Amino acid sequence: MSQPAEHMPNARRHGHGKGHGPAHAARHQQDQHDFHTLLKHHAQIAREVTETPDGIIATTRSHDPQIAALIRKHAVSMHERMEKGLGLRHWDPAFAEIFAQADKVEMQIELLPDGVRVIERSDDPNVAILIHAHGAVVSGFVEGGAKVAAHESPLPDAYIRMAGSSPVG
Repeated sequence: MSQPAEHMPNARRHGHGKGHGPAHAARHQQDQHDFHTLLKHHAQIAREVTETPDGIIATTRSHDPQIAALIRKHAVSMHERMEKGLGLRHWDPAFAEIFAQADKVEMQIELLPDGVRVIERSDDPNVAILIHAHGAVVSGFVEGGAKVAAHESPLPDAYIRMAGSSPVG
């Protein structure tokens, strides 16, 4: 089983400051810290996902005001990373793929007092399959915390892989 680059001392971490300077590296570290904090407190988070034909509507909340604030911060940060092409979890097929397809993903974030509601969708049916899978992966993180996040997130059988120079289905 593959290990995340963060757990392999000599692994090269793509996107971790590579060619972007200290500001990018600092942002990556902050985003990673926020993610790990959310994983640590996953039992205080509730998530509901509704699949639509072209994507998902996901509501993620917490009764703890600090965790709710971190959920909002994390959602906004991940949206910005998608828009700027600043991927995460490059070792994880589902995350590498969602960032590779970012230009085909529309994301709307509604900030709620206790969390966020995110609408993710795509006009590309193949990318909609990927959005469904990504929604399930994030729900798995909420349910299982770091134990789940330490593993790769497989791509759905119906998805045609696009990351890299050509489809590899």
